Amino acid sequence: MKKPAIVIAFATLFVMLYNVSPYIGIPDEAIIVMFILSPVVIIYMAYVILKYGKPSQHTFEERFYDDYDYKRIDETS
Repeated sequence: MKKPAIVIAFATLFVMLYNVSPYIGIPDEAIIVMFILSPVVIIYMAYVILKYGKPSQHTFEERFYDDYDYKRIDETS
């Protein structure tokens, strides 16, 4: 599985379905099974992201947040 987006989408949909399941009438047994499977889904998602995700091109010292063009303020100078 070299496409992390598919795994991320599946895990997100799984968690969203788990969160709304009591309100849409899913049986309690299915909710318990989803609760038991949820750590496996999240751990697998983290594994796929760490294994196949793209690393940042910036260091932590260059940018504090990678998704926002925010330059760190150098406090030593």
